[in-house]
Amino acid sequence: MIPYSKLRRLTTYSDAGKMSVDWASLDKDLVELIGWRVLAGDLPDYVRFRAVCSHWRASTVRPRRRGVLDPRFHPRQWMMLPEGHGLYPGHPDLGGFVRFFNLSTGAFVRAHLPLLDDHVILDSIDGLLLLHRDHDTAIRLLNPFTGDVAELPPLASLLPQIGFTHHYNEQSKRTGLMSVRASVTVSSTGTITVMLAFDLLHRVAYATTGDQRWTLFAWKIQPLLRPVSFQGKFYVMQIVLSVRKLYIHQINPPIQDTAEELSNLPLPVEIAEFPMEKFLYILNFVECCSELLLVAYNDASRSKLVIYRLADLVNGKFEPVTSIGNHTLFVGERCLCVSFSPNKGSKNLLSMSPNSVICLHSLPVNHDSEDSSHFEQYDLGTGIWIPASDGNIFQIPPPSPHTLIHHIFTCCRLKYWNKGLMFCAETEPVWLVKQELRYGA
Repeated sequence: MIPYSKLRRLTTYSDAGKMSVDWASLDKDLVELIGWRVLAGDLPDYVRFRAVCSHWRASTVRPRRRGVLDPRFHPRQWMMLPEGHGLYPGHPDLGGFVRFFNLSTGAFVRAHLPLLDDHVILDSIDGLLLLHRDHDTAIRLLNPFTGDVAELPPLASLLPQIGFTHHYNEQSKRTGLMSVRASVTVSSTGTITVMLAFDLLHRVAYATTGDQRWTLFAWKIQPLLRPVSFQGKFYVMQIVLSVRKLYIHQINPPIQDTAEELSNLPLPVEIAEFPMEKFLYILNFVECCSELLLVAYNDASRSKLVIYRLADLVNGKFEPVTSIGNHTLFVGERCLCVSFSPNKGSKNLLSMSPNSVICLHSLPVNHDSEDSSHFEQYDLGTGIWIPASDGNIFQIPPPSPHTLIHHIFTCCRLKYWNKGLMFCAETEPVWLVKQELRYGA
């Protein structure tokens, strides 16, 4: 609220006698407060806010050089959109630009990212892009809207630390390193720590900015299922068939004791366990409204999806969530939560329904038919499955132009998302360029 006395000083009158407000004269502290509230909603809106006038720009914090160091400037609601037609990020026909999609408003923006000429994108965390440089395997963390980059060690520094087993040779080790999920934390002193979960290798590694190499945690979780980053930590599942139980582990980042030293590496923390019969087929974790949810089938016929809060499972409660409100969950190898708020102008999201889950709906094998899967949308309120898009995305790519639903679902399939390909089960997601450098990505 603007004090009345201040409002009087801001108020002017035009020649026609109409009252107007000189917003450029707002108090510096008030402009800064408004700016932080704008930033809490959307980073590009904050950039536009600062561009209104020189006074507003001088009264607010400059995003440049803080885009990675300050979590407030992480573009959490933005996801890079796959273009399709083989137009991978960095393709010459894109002119160095990449499109991004807002998961809350449905808005689109373009960002100029010349780095992608010789980098491949491995993952996206809180809107930041995890990049792998082609020629030296250096890992870099990029804020696509501010251009800030955090430098991390080469991924190849992990190769000597991975022992050979009957499962791996040199090529498979490199492939395992390129299949990765990332988690990012920033300390109060500005130290960036990145953890990498390699689900094919069943290992987790970490590094901080300034390190010369990545360090593997000594332990293994095998199998390492569905690693997901949430609030700077990893959450993974492990199935133990001998006792028919599923365990959920929390993996914390190393704690920085001083500017130079890290404490002993933490062990995974088992936070929940339950009989496998509780969830007959688990799909994945998905973050929604600052909570981590678990999506699964709860019956042998796979006709019904159930959603549980991780916090409830940790407390031993197995009451499913009855509604996720105006949200649509996209569930795949990676999961996304899309907000559905027509009143906020999200007209691009009208092709999907709120309170629903979009996934590959797999039906069980029986004696009369083969296993079949469909790209469908499940309404949590009615329990009804309906097709999520036109065409059969298992046999042939869907007809062009592709729906927004298919674009978003492709974001959940990393090997398609970063190659400019739209997801189709029969399409082999291979790189059109630099295959020897990007094998496995």
